[in-house]
Amino acid sequence: MKYVPYLTLIVSFALGFFGYPFPFVLAVAIVSTFLLFSPRRKALRNQAQAPDQNMFLDGAFLLASQTLIHFVLFAFGIFIARMVVG
Repeated sequence: MKYVPYLTLIVSFALGFFGYPFPFVLAVAIVSTFLLFSPRRKALRNQAQAPDQNMFLDGAFLLASQTLIHFVLFAFGIFIARMVVG
């Protein structure tokens, strides 16, 4: 389970390489968010937090960051595919 989020990054790269549309990448980013949310929540429980910490906003931030990371790999996959196929 430790390396499953890295597999989602490889899937995003493959989706870009094989020319799938972006909504598939968004679905992979959502799956990755759910895989990372539980360990992140456990880590945040052990840290001192501000009293106004909102877990919903933290989840939204995690989803946005995962979407950006997966989009970069998706775009890199498109770039590599165009360089290989020519």
